[in-house]
Amino acid sequence: MRLGMGAKAVCSAVCLLGCGLRSDPLYEGNLIDESGSEASDESGPEPGPSACDMPVVMPAENVTVEGTLSGVDHERGWCGQDSGPEQVYSLTVPYNTDVTLVTRQADVGLTLRIVEDGCSDGEGRTVVCANDFAEVSRHFFALAGHTYNIIVDSEVGASGKFAFDVVFGWPTLDQCTIHEEVIVQQSGGSFVWANDFGRGQGTADGLCGGPGRENMFAFQTSYAGYVYAELTSSDGFEPVLSLRTSCAGLSELTCAAGAANSTTSLEWFVDAPGSEYYLAVDQVGIEGGSYSVAVYFE
Repeated sequence: MRLGMGAKAVCSAVCLLGCGLRSDPLYEGNLIDESGSEASDESGPEPGPSACDMPVVMPAENVTVEGTLSGVDHERGWCGQDSGPEQVYSLTVPYNTDVTLVTRQADVGLTLRIVEDGCSDGEGRTVVCANDFAEVSRHFFALAGHTYNIIVDSEVGASGKFAFDVVFGWPTLDQCTIHEEVIVQQSGGSFVWANDFGRGQGTADGLCGGPGRENMFAFQTSYAGYVYAELTSSDGFEPVLSLRTSCAGLSELTCAAGAANSTTSLEWFVDAPGSEYYLAVDQVGIEGGSYSVAVYFE
């Protein structure tokens, strides 16, 4: 792991392997146990501890992380392609912030899982599970005081190096998927939309949740006035409504969440007409379902 004030700053590296040993760059890949003596890399009858039991602790600043995948599988998530070895990095943030992870090297395909206040499957709250991490950057909204385990996983038999940048701050707007339909503010007017979602990972995140697939609509405003939005869900959909000015969780102006198969709503006074706004129909979890949303203008 290379640490520094910027995403490309460099420090000395120490990287934990899934077998519980430490790879020292001075020994060109030889396995070194905690006493500093050379250890065997032969697999014994015991698979060794899970990487979740000994995560690498990361600082709450921009860093570049370097690691090596080898050994056996311990941890799996809902999105698959993770039956091979993994590495775990632990991040605790002192303030609410958006965090973006960008792969810069991948010898093998990578699955990224990020779990809030947990690590193994079934623990905590999974905020990201994506098996395209080698090609696609991912971001999430980290809450102050919570610990996020960043799990870099792989398929069975995988072996190789990887590196990724951890960048604090707002993700750019193109890191969220914007729907082609546009909400246009019109006095006395309305906007209505409905959709069905399957299980899957989304791109928008915020205070009320949002790991699952979402629809995020651009909202064009032209005058000062109230906007009201009401979201009704069915088929297990756990509704989240979010009004924001960009992709970032920190850009969120207000949000509201409800239980599965319920109705939730929000209102907001538009005091800066002409500014960028986005209304996201999101979900607390990742299971999907059906929704209908109606937006009304004063």
